[in-house]
Amino acid sequence: MRQFFERLLVGRSGYNTISKHAIGFDRFVGLLTIFAAALLGFGVAAPLVTLNGYLGLDGQYSLVIAAMELVKTGHGAYSVGLLVLFVVIPVLSISTVFDLWYKHELHSEKLQKLIPRAKTCGRLWFFVMMAVIAGIYYSRTLLNDTVLHVAVYYLLISIILQKLTLARVARLLASIKFVEERD
Repeated sequence: MRQFFERLLVGRSGYNTISKHAIGFDRFVGLLTIFAAALLGFGVAAPLVTLNGYLGLDGQYSLVIAAMELVKTGHGAYSVGLLVLFVVIPVLSISTVFDLWYKHELHSEKLQKLIPRAKTCGRLWFFVMMAVIAGIYYSRTLLNDTVLHVAVYYLLISIILQKLTLARVARLLASIKFVEERD
């Protein structure tokens, strides 16, 4: 059982990944990434909101179902925006952290190509977070008949964990790179 948890924390043995160099709290970045992915799945698939007549939507909707219904009601741009902000960017962010943490060795070319993608995901995170905050605020203040469900908070926690893991991985990469350049 100990080997299972050790492998979950630091990945495959024999590979020189960033997870091997983590100490302290940083050793749990992989677990936080998995937890963020699970919360994102719940946030996307579970009922998110109950609407009464907003943009032609009436009833209880998950994010994916709401996007499909928006296309049917003629609001395809809103649908694409929802899917990009709350599905595509978070999945890209989680997969980038996962690849940096577990998959690619420190001196591989693929790792060097992923570092700019991680920085881009970190910048795009602000748009996603602002959209979640604006959606919660808008539904609480301006839409009187809207009911938010717990899946909104799953989505919010997942997005916060994504930024935390991106920041920790970026810090670890910078410290490893600094030590290598100094030697």
